Amino acid sequence: MPEWVAAVKEEDLKEEKIKVVNAGNRQIALIKKSNEIFAIDNECPHEGCPLKSGSLEEYTLKCACHNWGFDIRTGENVDTGEYIDMDDPKVETYETKIENGIIEILV
Repeated sequence: MPEWVAAVKEEDLKEEKIKVVNAGNRQIALIKKSNEIFAIDNECPHEGCPLKSGSLEEYTLKCACHNWGFDIRTGENVDTGEYIDMDDPKVETYETKIENGIIEILV
């Protein structure tokens, strides 16, 4: 059953920076973009590379290992580059909310 887990103070998450938190036995990358908070698994489904090491381009988080791109709003793969060896690779995303200045994640 999903539950809300306190992750980090809102003031500790800077615009367009990636902050990894542990929530519900998962490593989740939090990203603030245009004053919205997005939460996405910190692991690329291709070879398990940490997405935090990648780069954010608009709403696409690019994996540093093989340049796969994932939409931080949906988790959908938007650019597999040359490495298309999986059917519909996707990264799990999570709902977020802010309660009393604390970002919470539904996991």
